[in-house]
Amino acid sequence: MVPPGAEIVAGFENQRGSNSHGRLLLTTHNNRLDLDDWQALTGVDNKRVSDEVIEVAATPSGGPLSEHMLLVAGRFDRERIFRSIEQNGAGSVAFQGERILLIKPLTRERGDMLDTRWLAILDNRIGILGIPRLVQEALRRHADHAPADAILEERIRLLRPDVTSWNVLVGSRKTTKNFAFAQPHSAWAQLQQDADVLMVAVRFGSKIRIDFSIHADVDRGPDFFTRKAGFFTDALKTAPSPDAKRQQAQLQNFSLEPNRAKGSVELSSSQFEVWCDHLYRVRGSAPPYASSGN
Repeated sequence: MVPPGAEIVAGFENQRGSNSHGRLLLTTHNNRLDLDDWQALTGVDNKRVSDEVIEVAATPSGGPLSEHMLLVAGRFDRERIFRSIEQNGAGSVAFQGERILLIKPLTRERGDMLDTRWLAILDNRIGILGIPRLVQEALRRHADHAPADAILEERIRLLRPDVTSWNVLVGSRKTTKNFAFAQPHSAWAQLQQDADVLMVAVRFGSKIRIDFSIHADVDRGPDFFTRKAGFFTDALKTAPSPDAKRQQAQLQNFSLEPNRAKGSVELSSSQFEVWCDHLYRVRGSAPPYASSGN
């Protein structure tokens, strides 16, 4: 249901009964609001279960990275959720045989969230919240039983099978410009520069393993990828904290191919949380949506 061509696709799985779950979502501010609002809007359903969450960010031609959508797989009581939202004044429309609720910006986010979003829940199993164009495309793909985007599927297959949180960022001027950080010349910004695709995934446990993969369609040469590996470890340096001194992250499992390099770093839970505080998403006002628990 993820439309082809999205610049950012990120997701995480909930593994109940496991201490190896958590999330690191390198997405936009609007994506963060979508997830927060989904949790608020569906809170009336005290038996809801969310197994997997996917966030999508896309840009119209020549525009900012402003399009956003949330997909949630699980078990939900649509009628109870919709009844509660409609009692609070939401309107509705029909599309592809589905009843869609129109979600205006919530009071707490007016001036921040500008879009009226569509909310759909399919068969009590799939929740969709986002701007109308992306939700419409997702509904069409669902109705047509469209296969997953082959390019995105190929990229996700490259992730290690034990990760529970992952991010695929397609490099472009629009993506880099919109995926802003407080320090645009930081190691993280240099990691993204000139990369066609950057993938970051996390395996949560007693140690938190962060994997990265850099792809470049143009033959950049081994020096380019070696520098990128250095930027990755620099970006994962942890700042001083009450229980840990600043440490240089140690790169593990590094491998180099003609157009791709990958590797990983392990951090403690406290180091991971400190590192997350240094990352900034779109508009530079909030840290990435990251957690070592869920």
